[in-house]
Amino acid sequence: MNEQTESKGRIEVAPEVLAMIAYFATLKVDGVAKMAAVPPDVARLFRRHSRHDGIILDLSDDKIKFDIYVIMEPRVNIMEKSRVLQTAVIEAIDNMVGLPVEAVNIHVEDVVYVQAEAG
Repeated sequence: MNEQTESKGRIEVAPEVLAMIAYFATLKVDGVAKMAAVPPDVARLFRRHSRHDGIILDLSDDKIKFDIYVIMEPRVNIMEKSRVLQTAVIEAIDNMVGLPVEAVNIHVEDVVYVQAEAG
């Protein structure tokens, strides 16, 4: 029997690990200043899902879906960086765990300006 298809036992990845991978993939994207807090009204709706600083992970229906809340740096194209962020998270999960991601929803909650830039 082929060694690659032979089962040696069960492999289980904790939801917190998936959220952590998404977290670090998010912070590596140029243009993301930091993670944003999940709004309290949203957090109440998703209290049964795994949450990690700015990330909600939904594993219902055997599908992986992320809602990622970020604060962007000024002078970036928010739409372009959001697409880059979606790709980065999907690739990180695929490379590290080998599982397909159905959706990565990006929520840009704010843009950080330095006091000198605001004026």
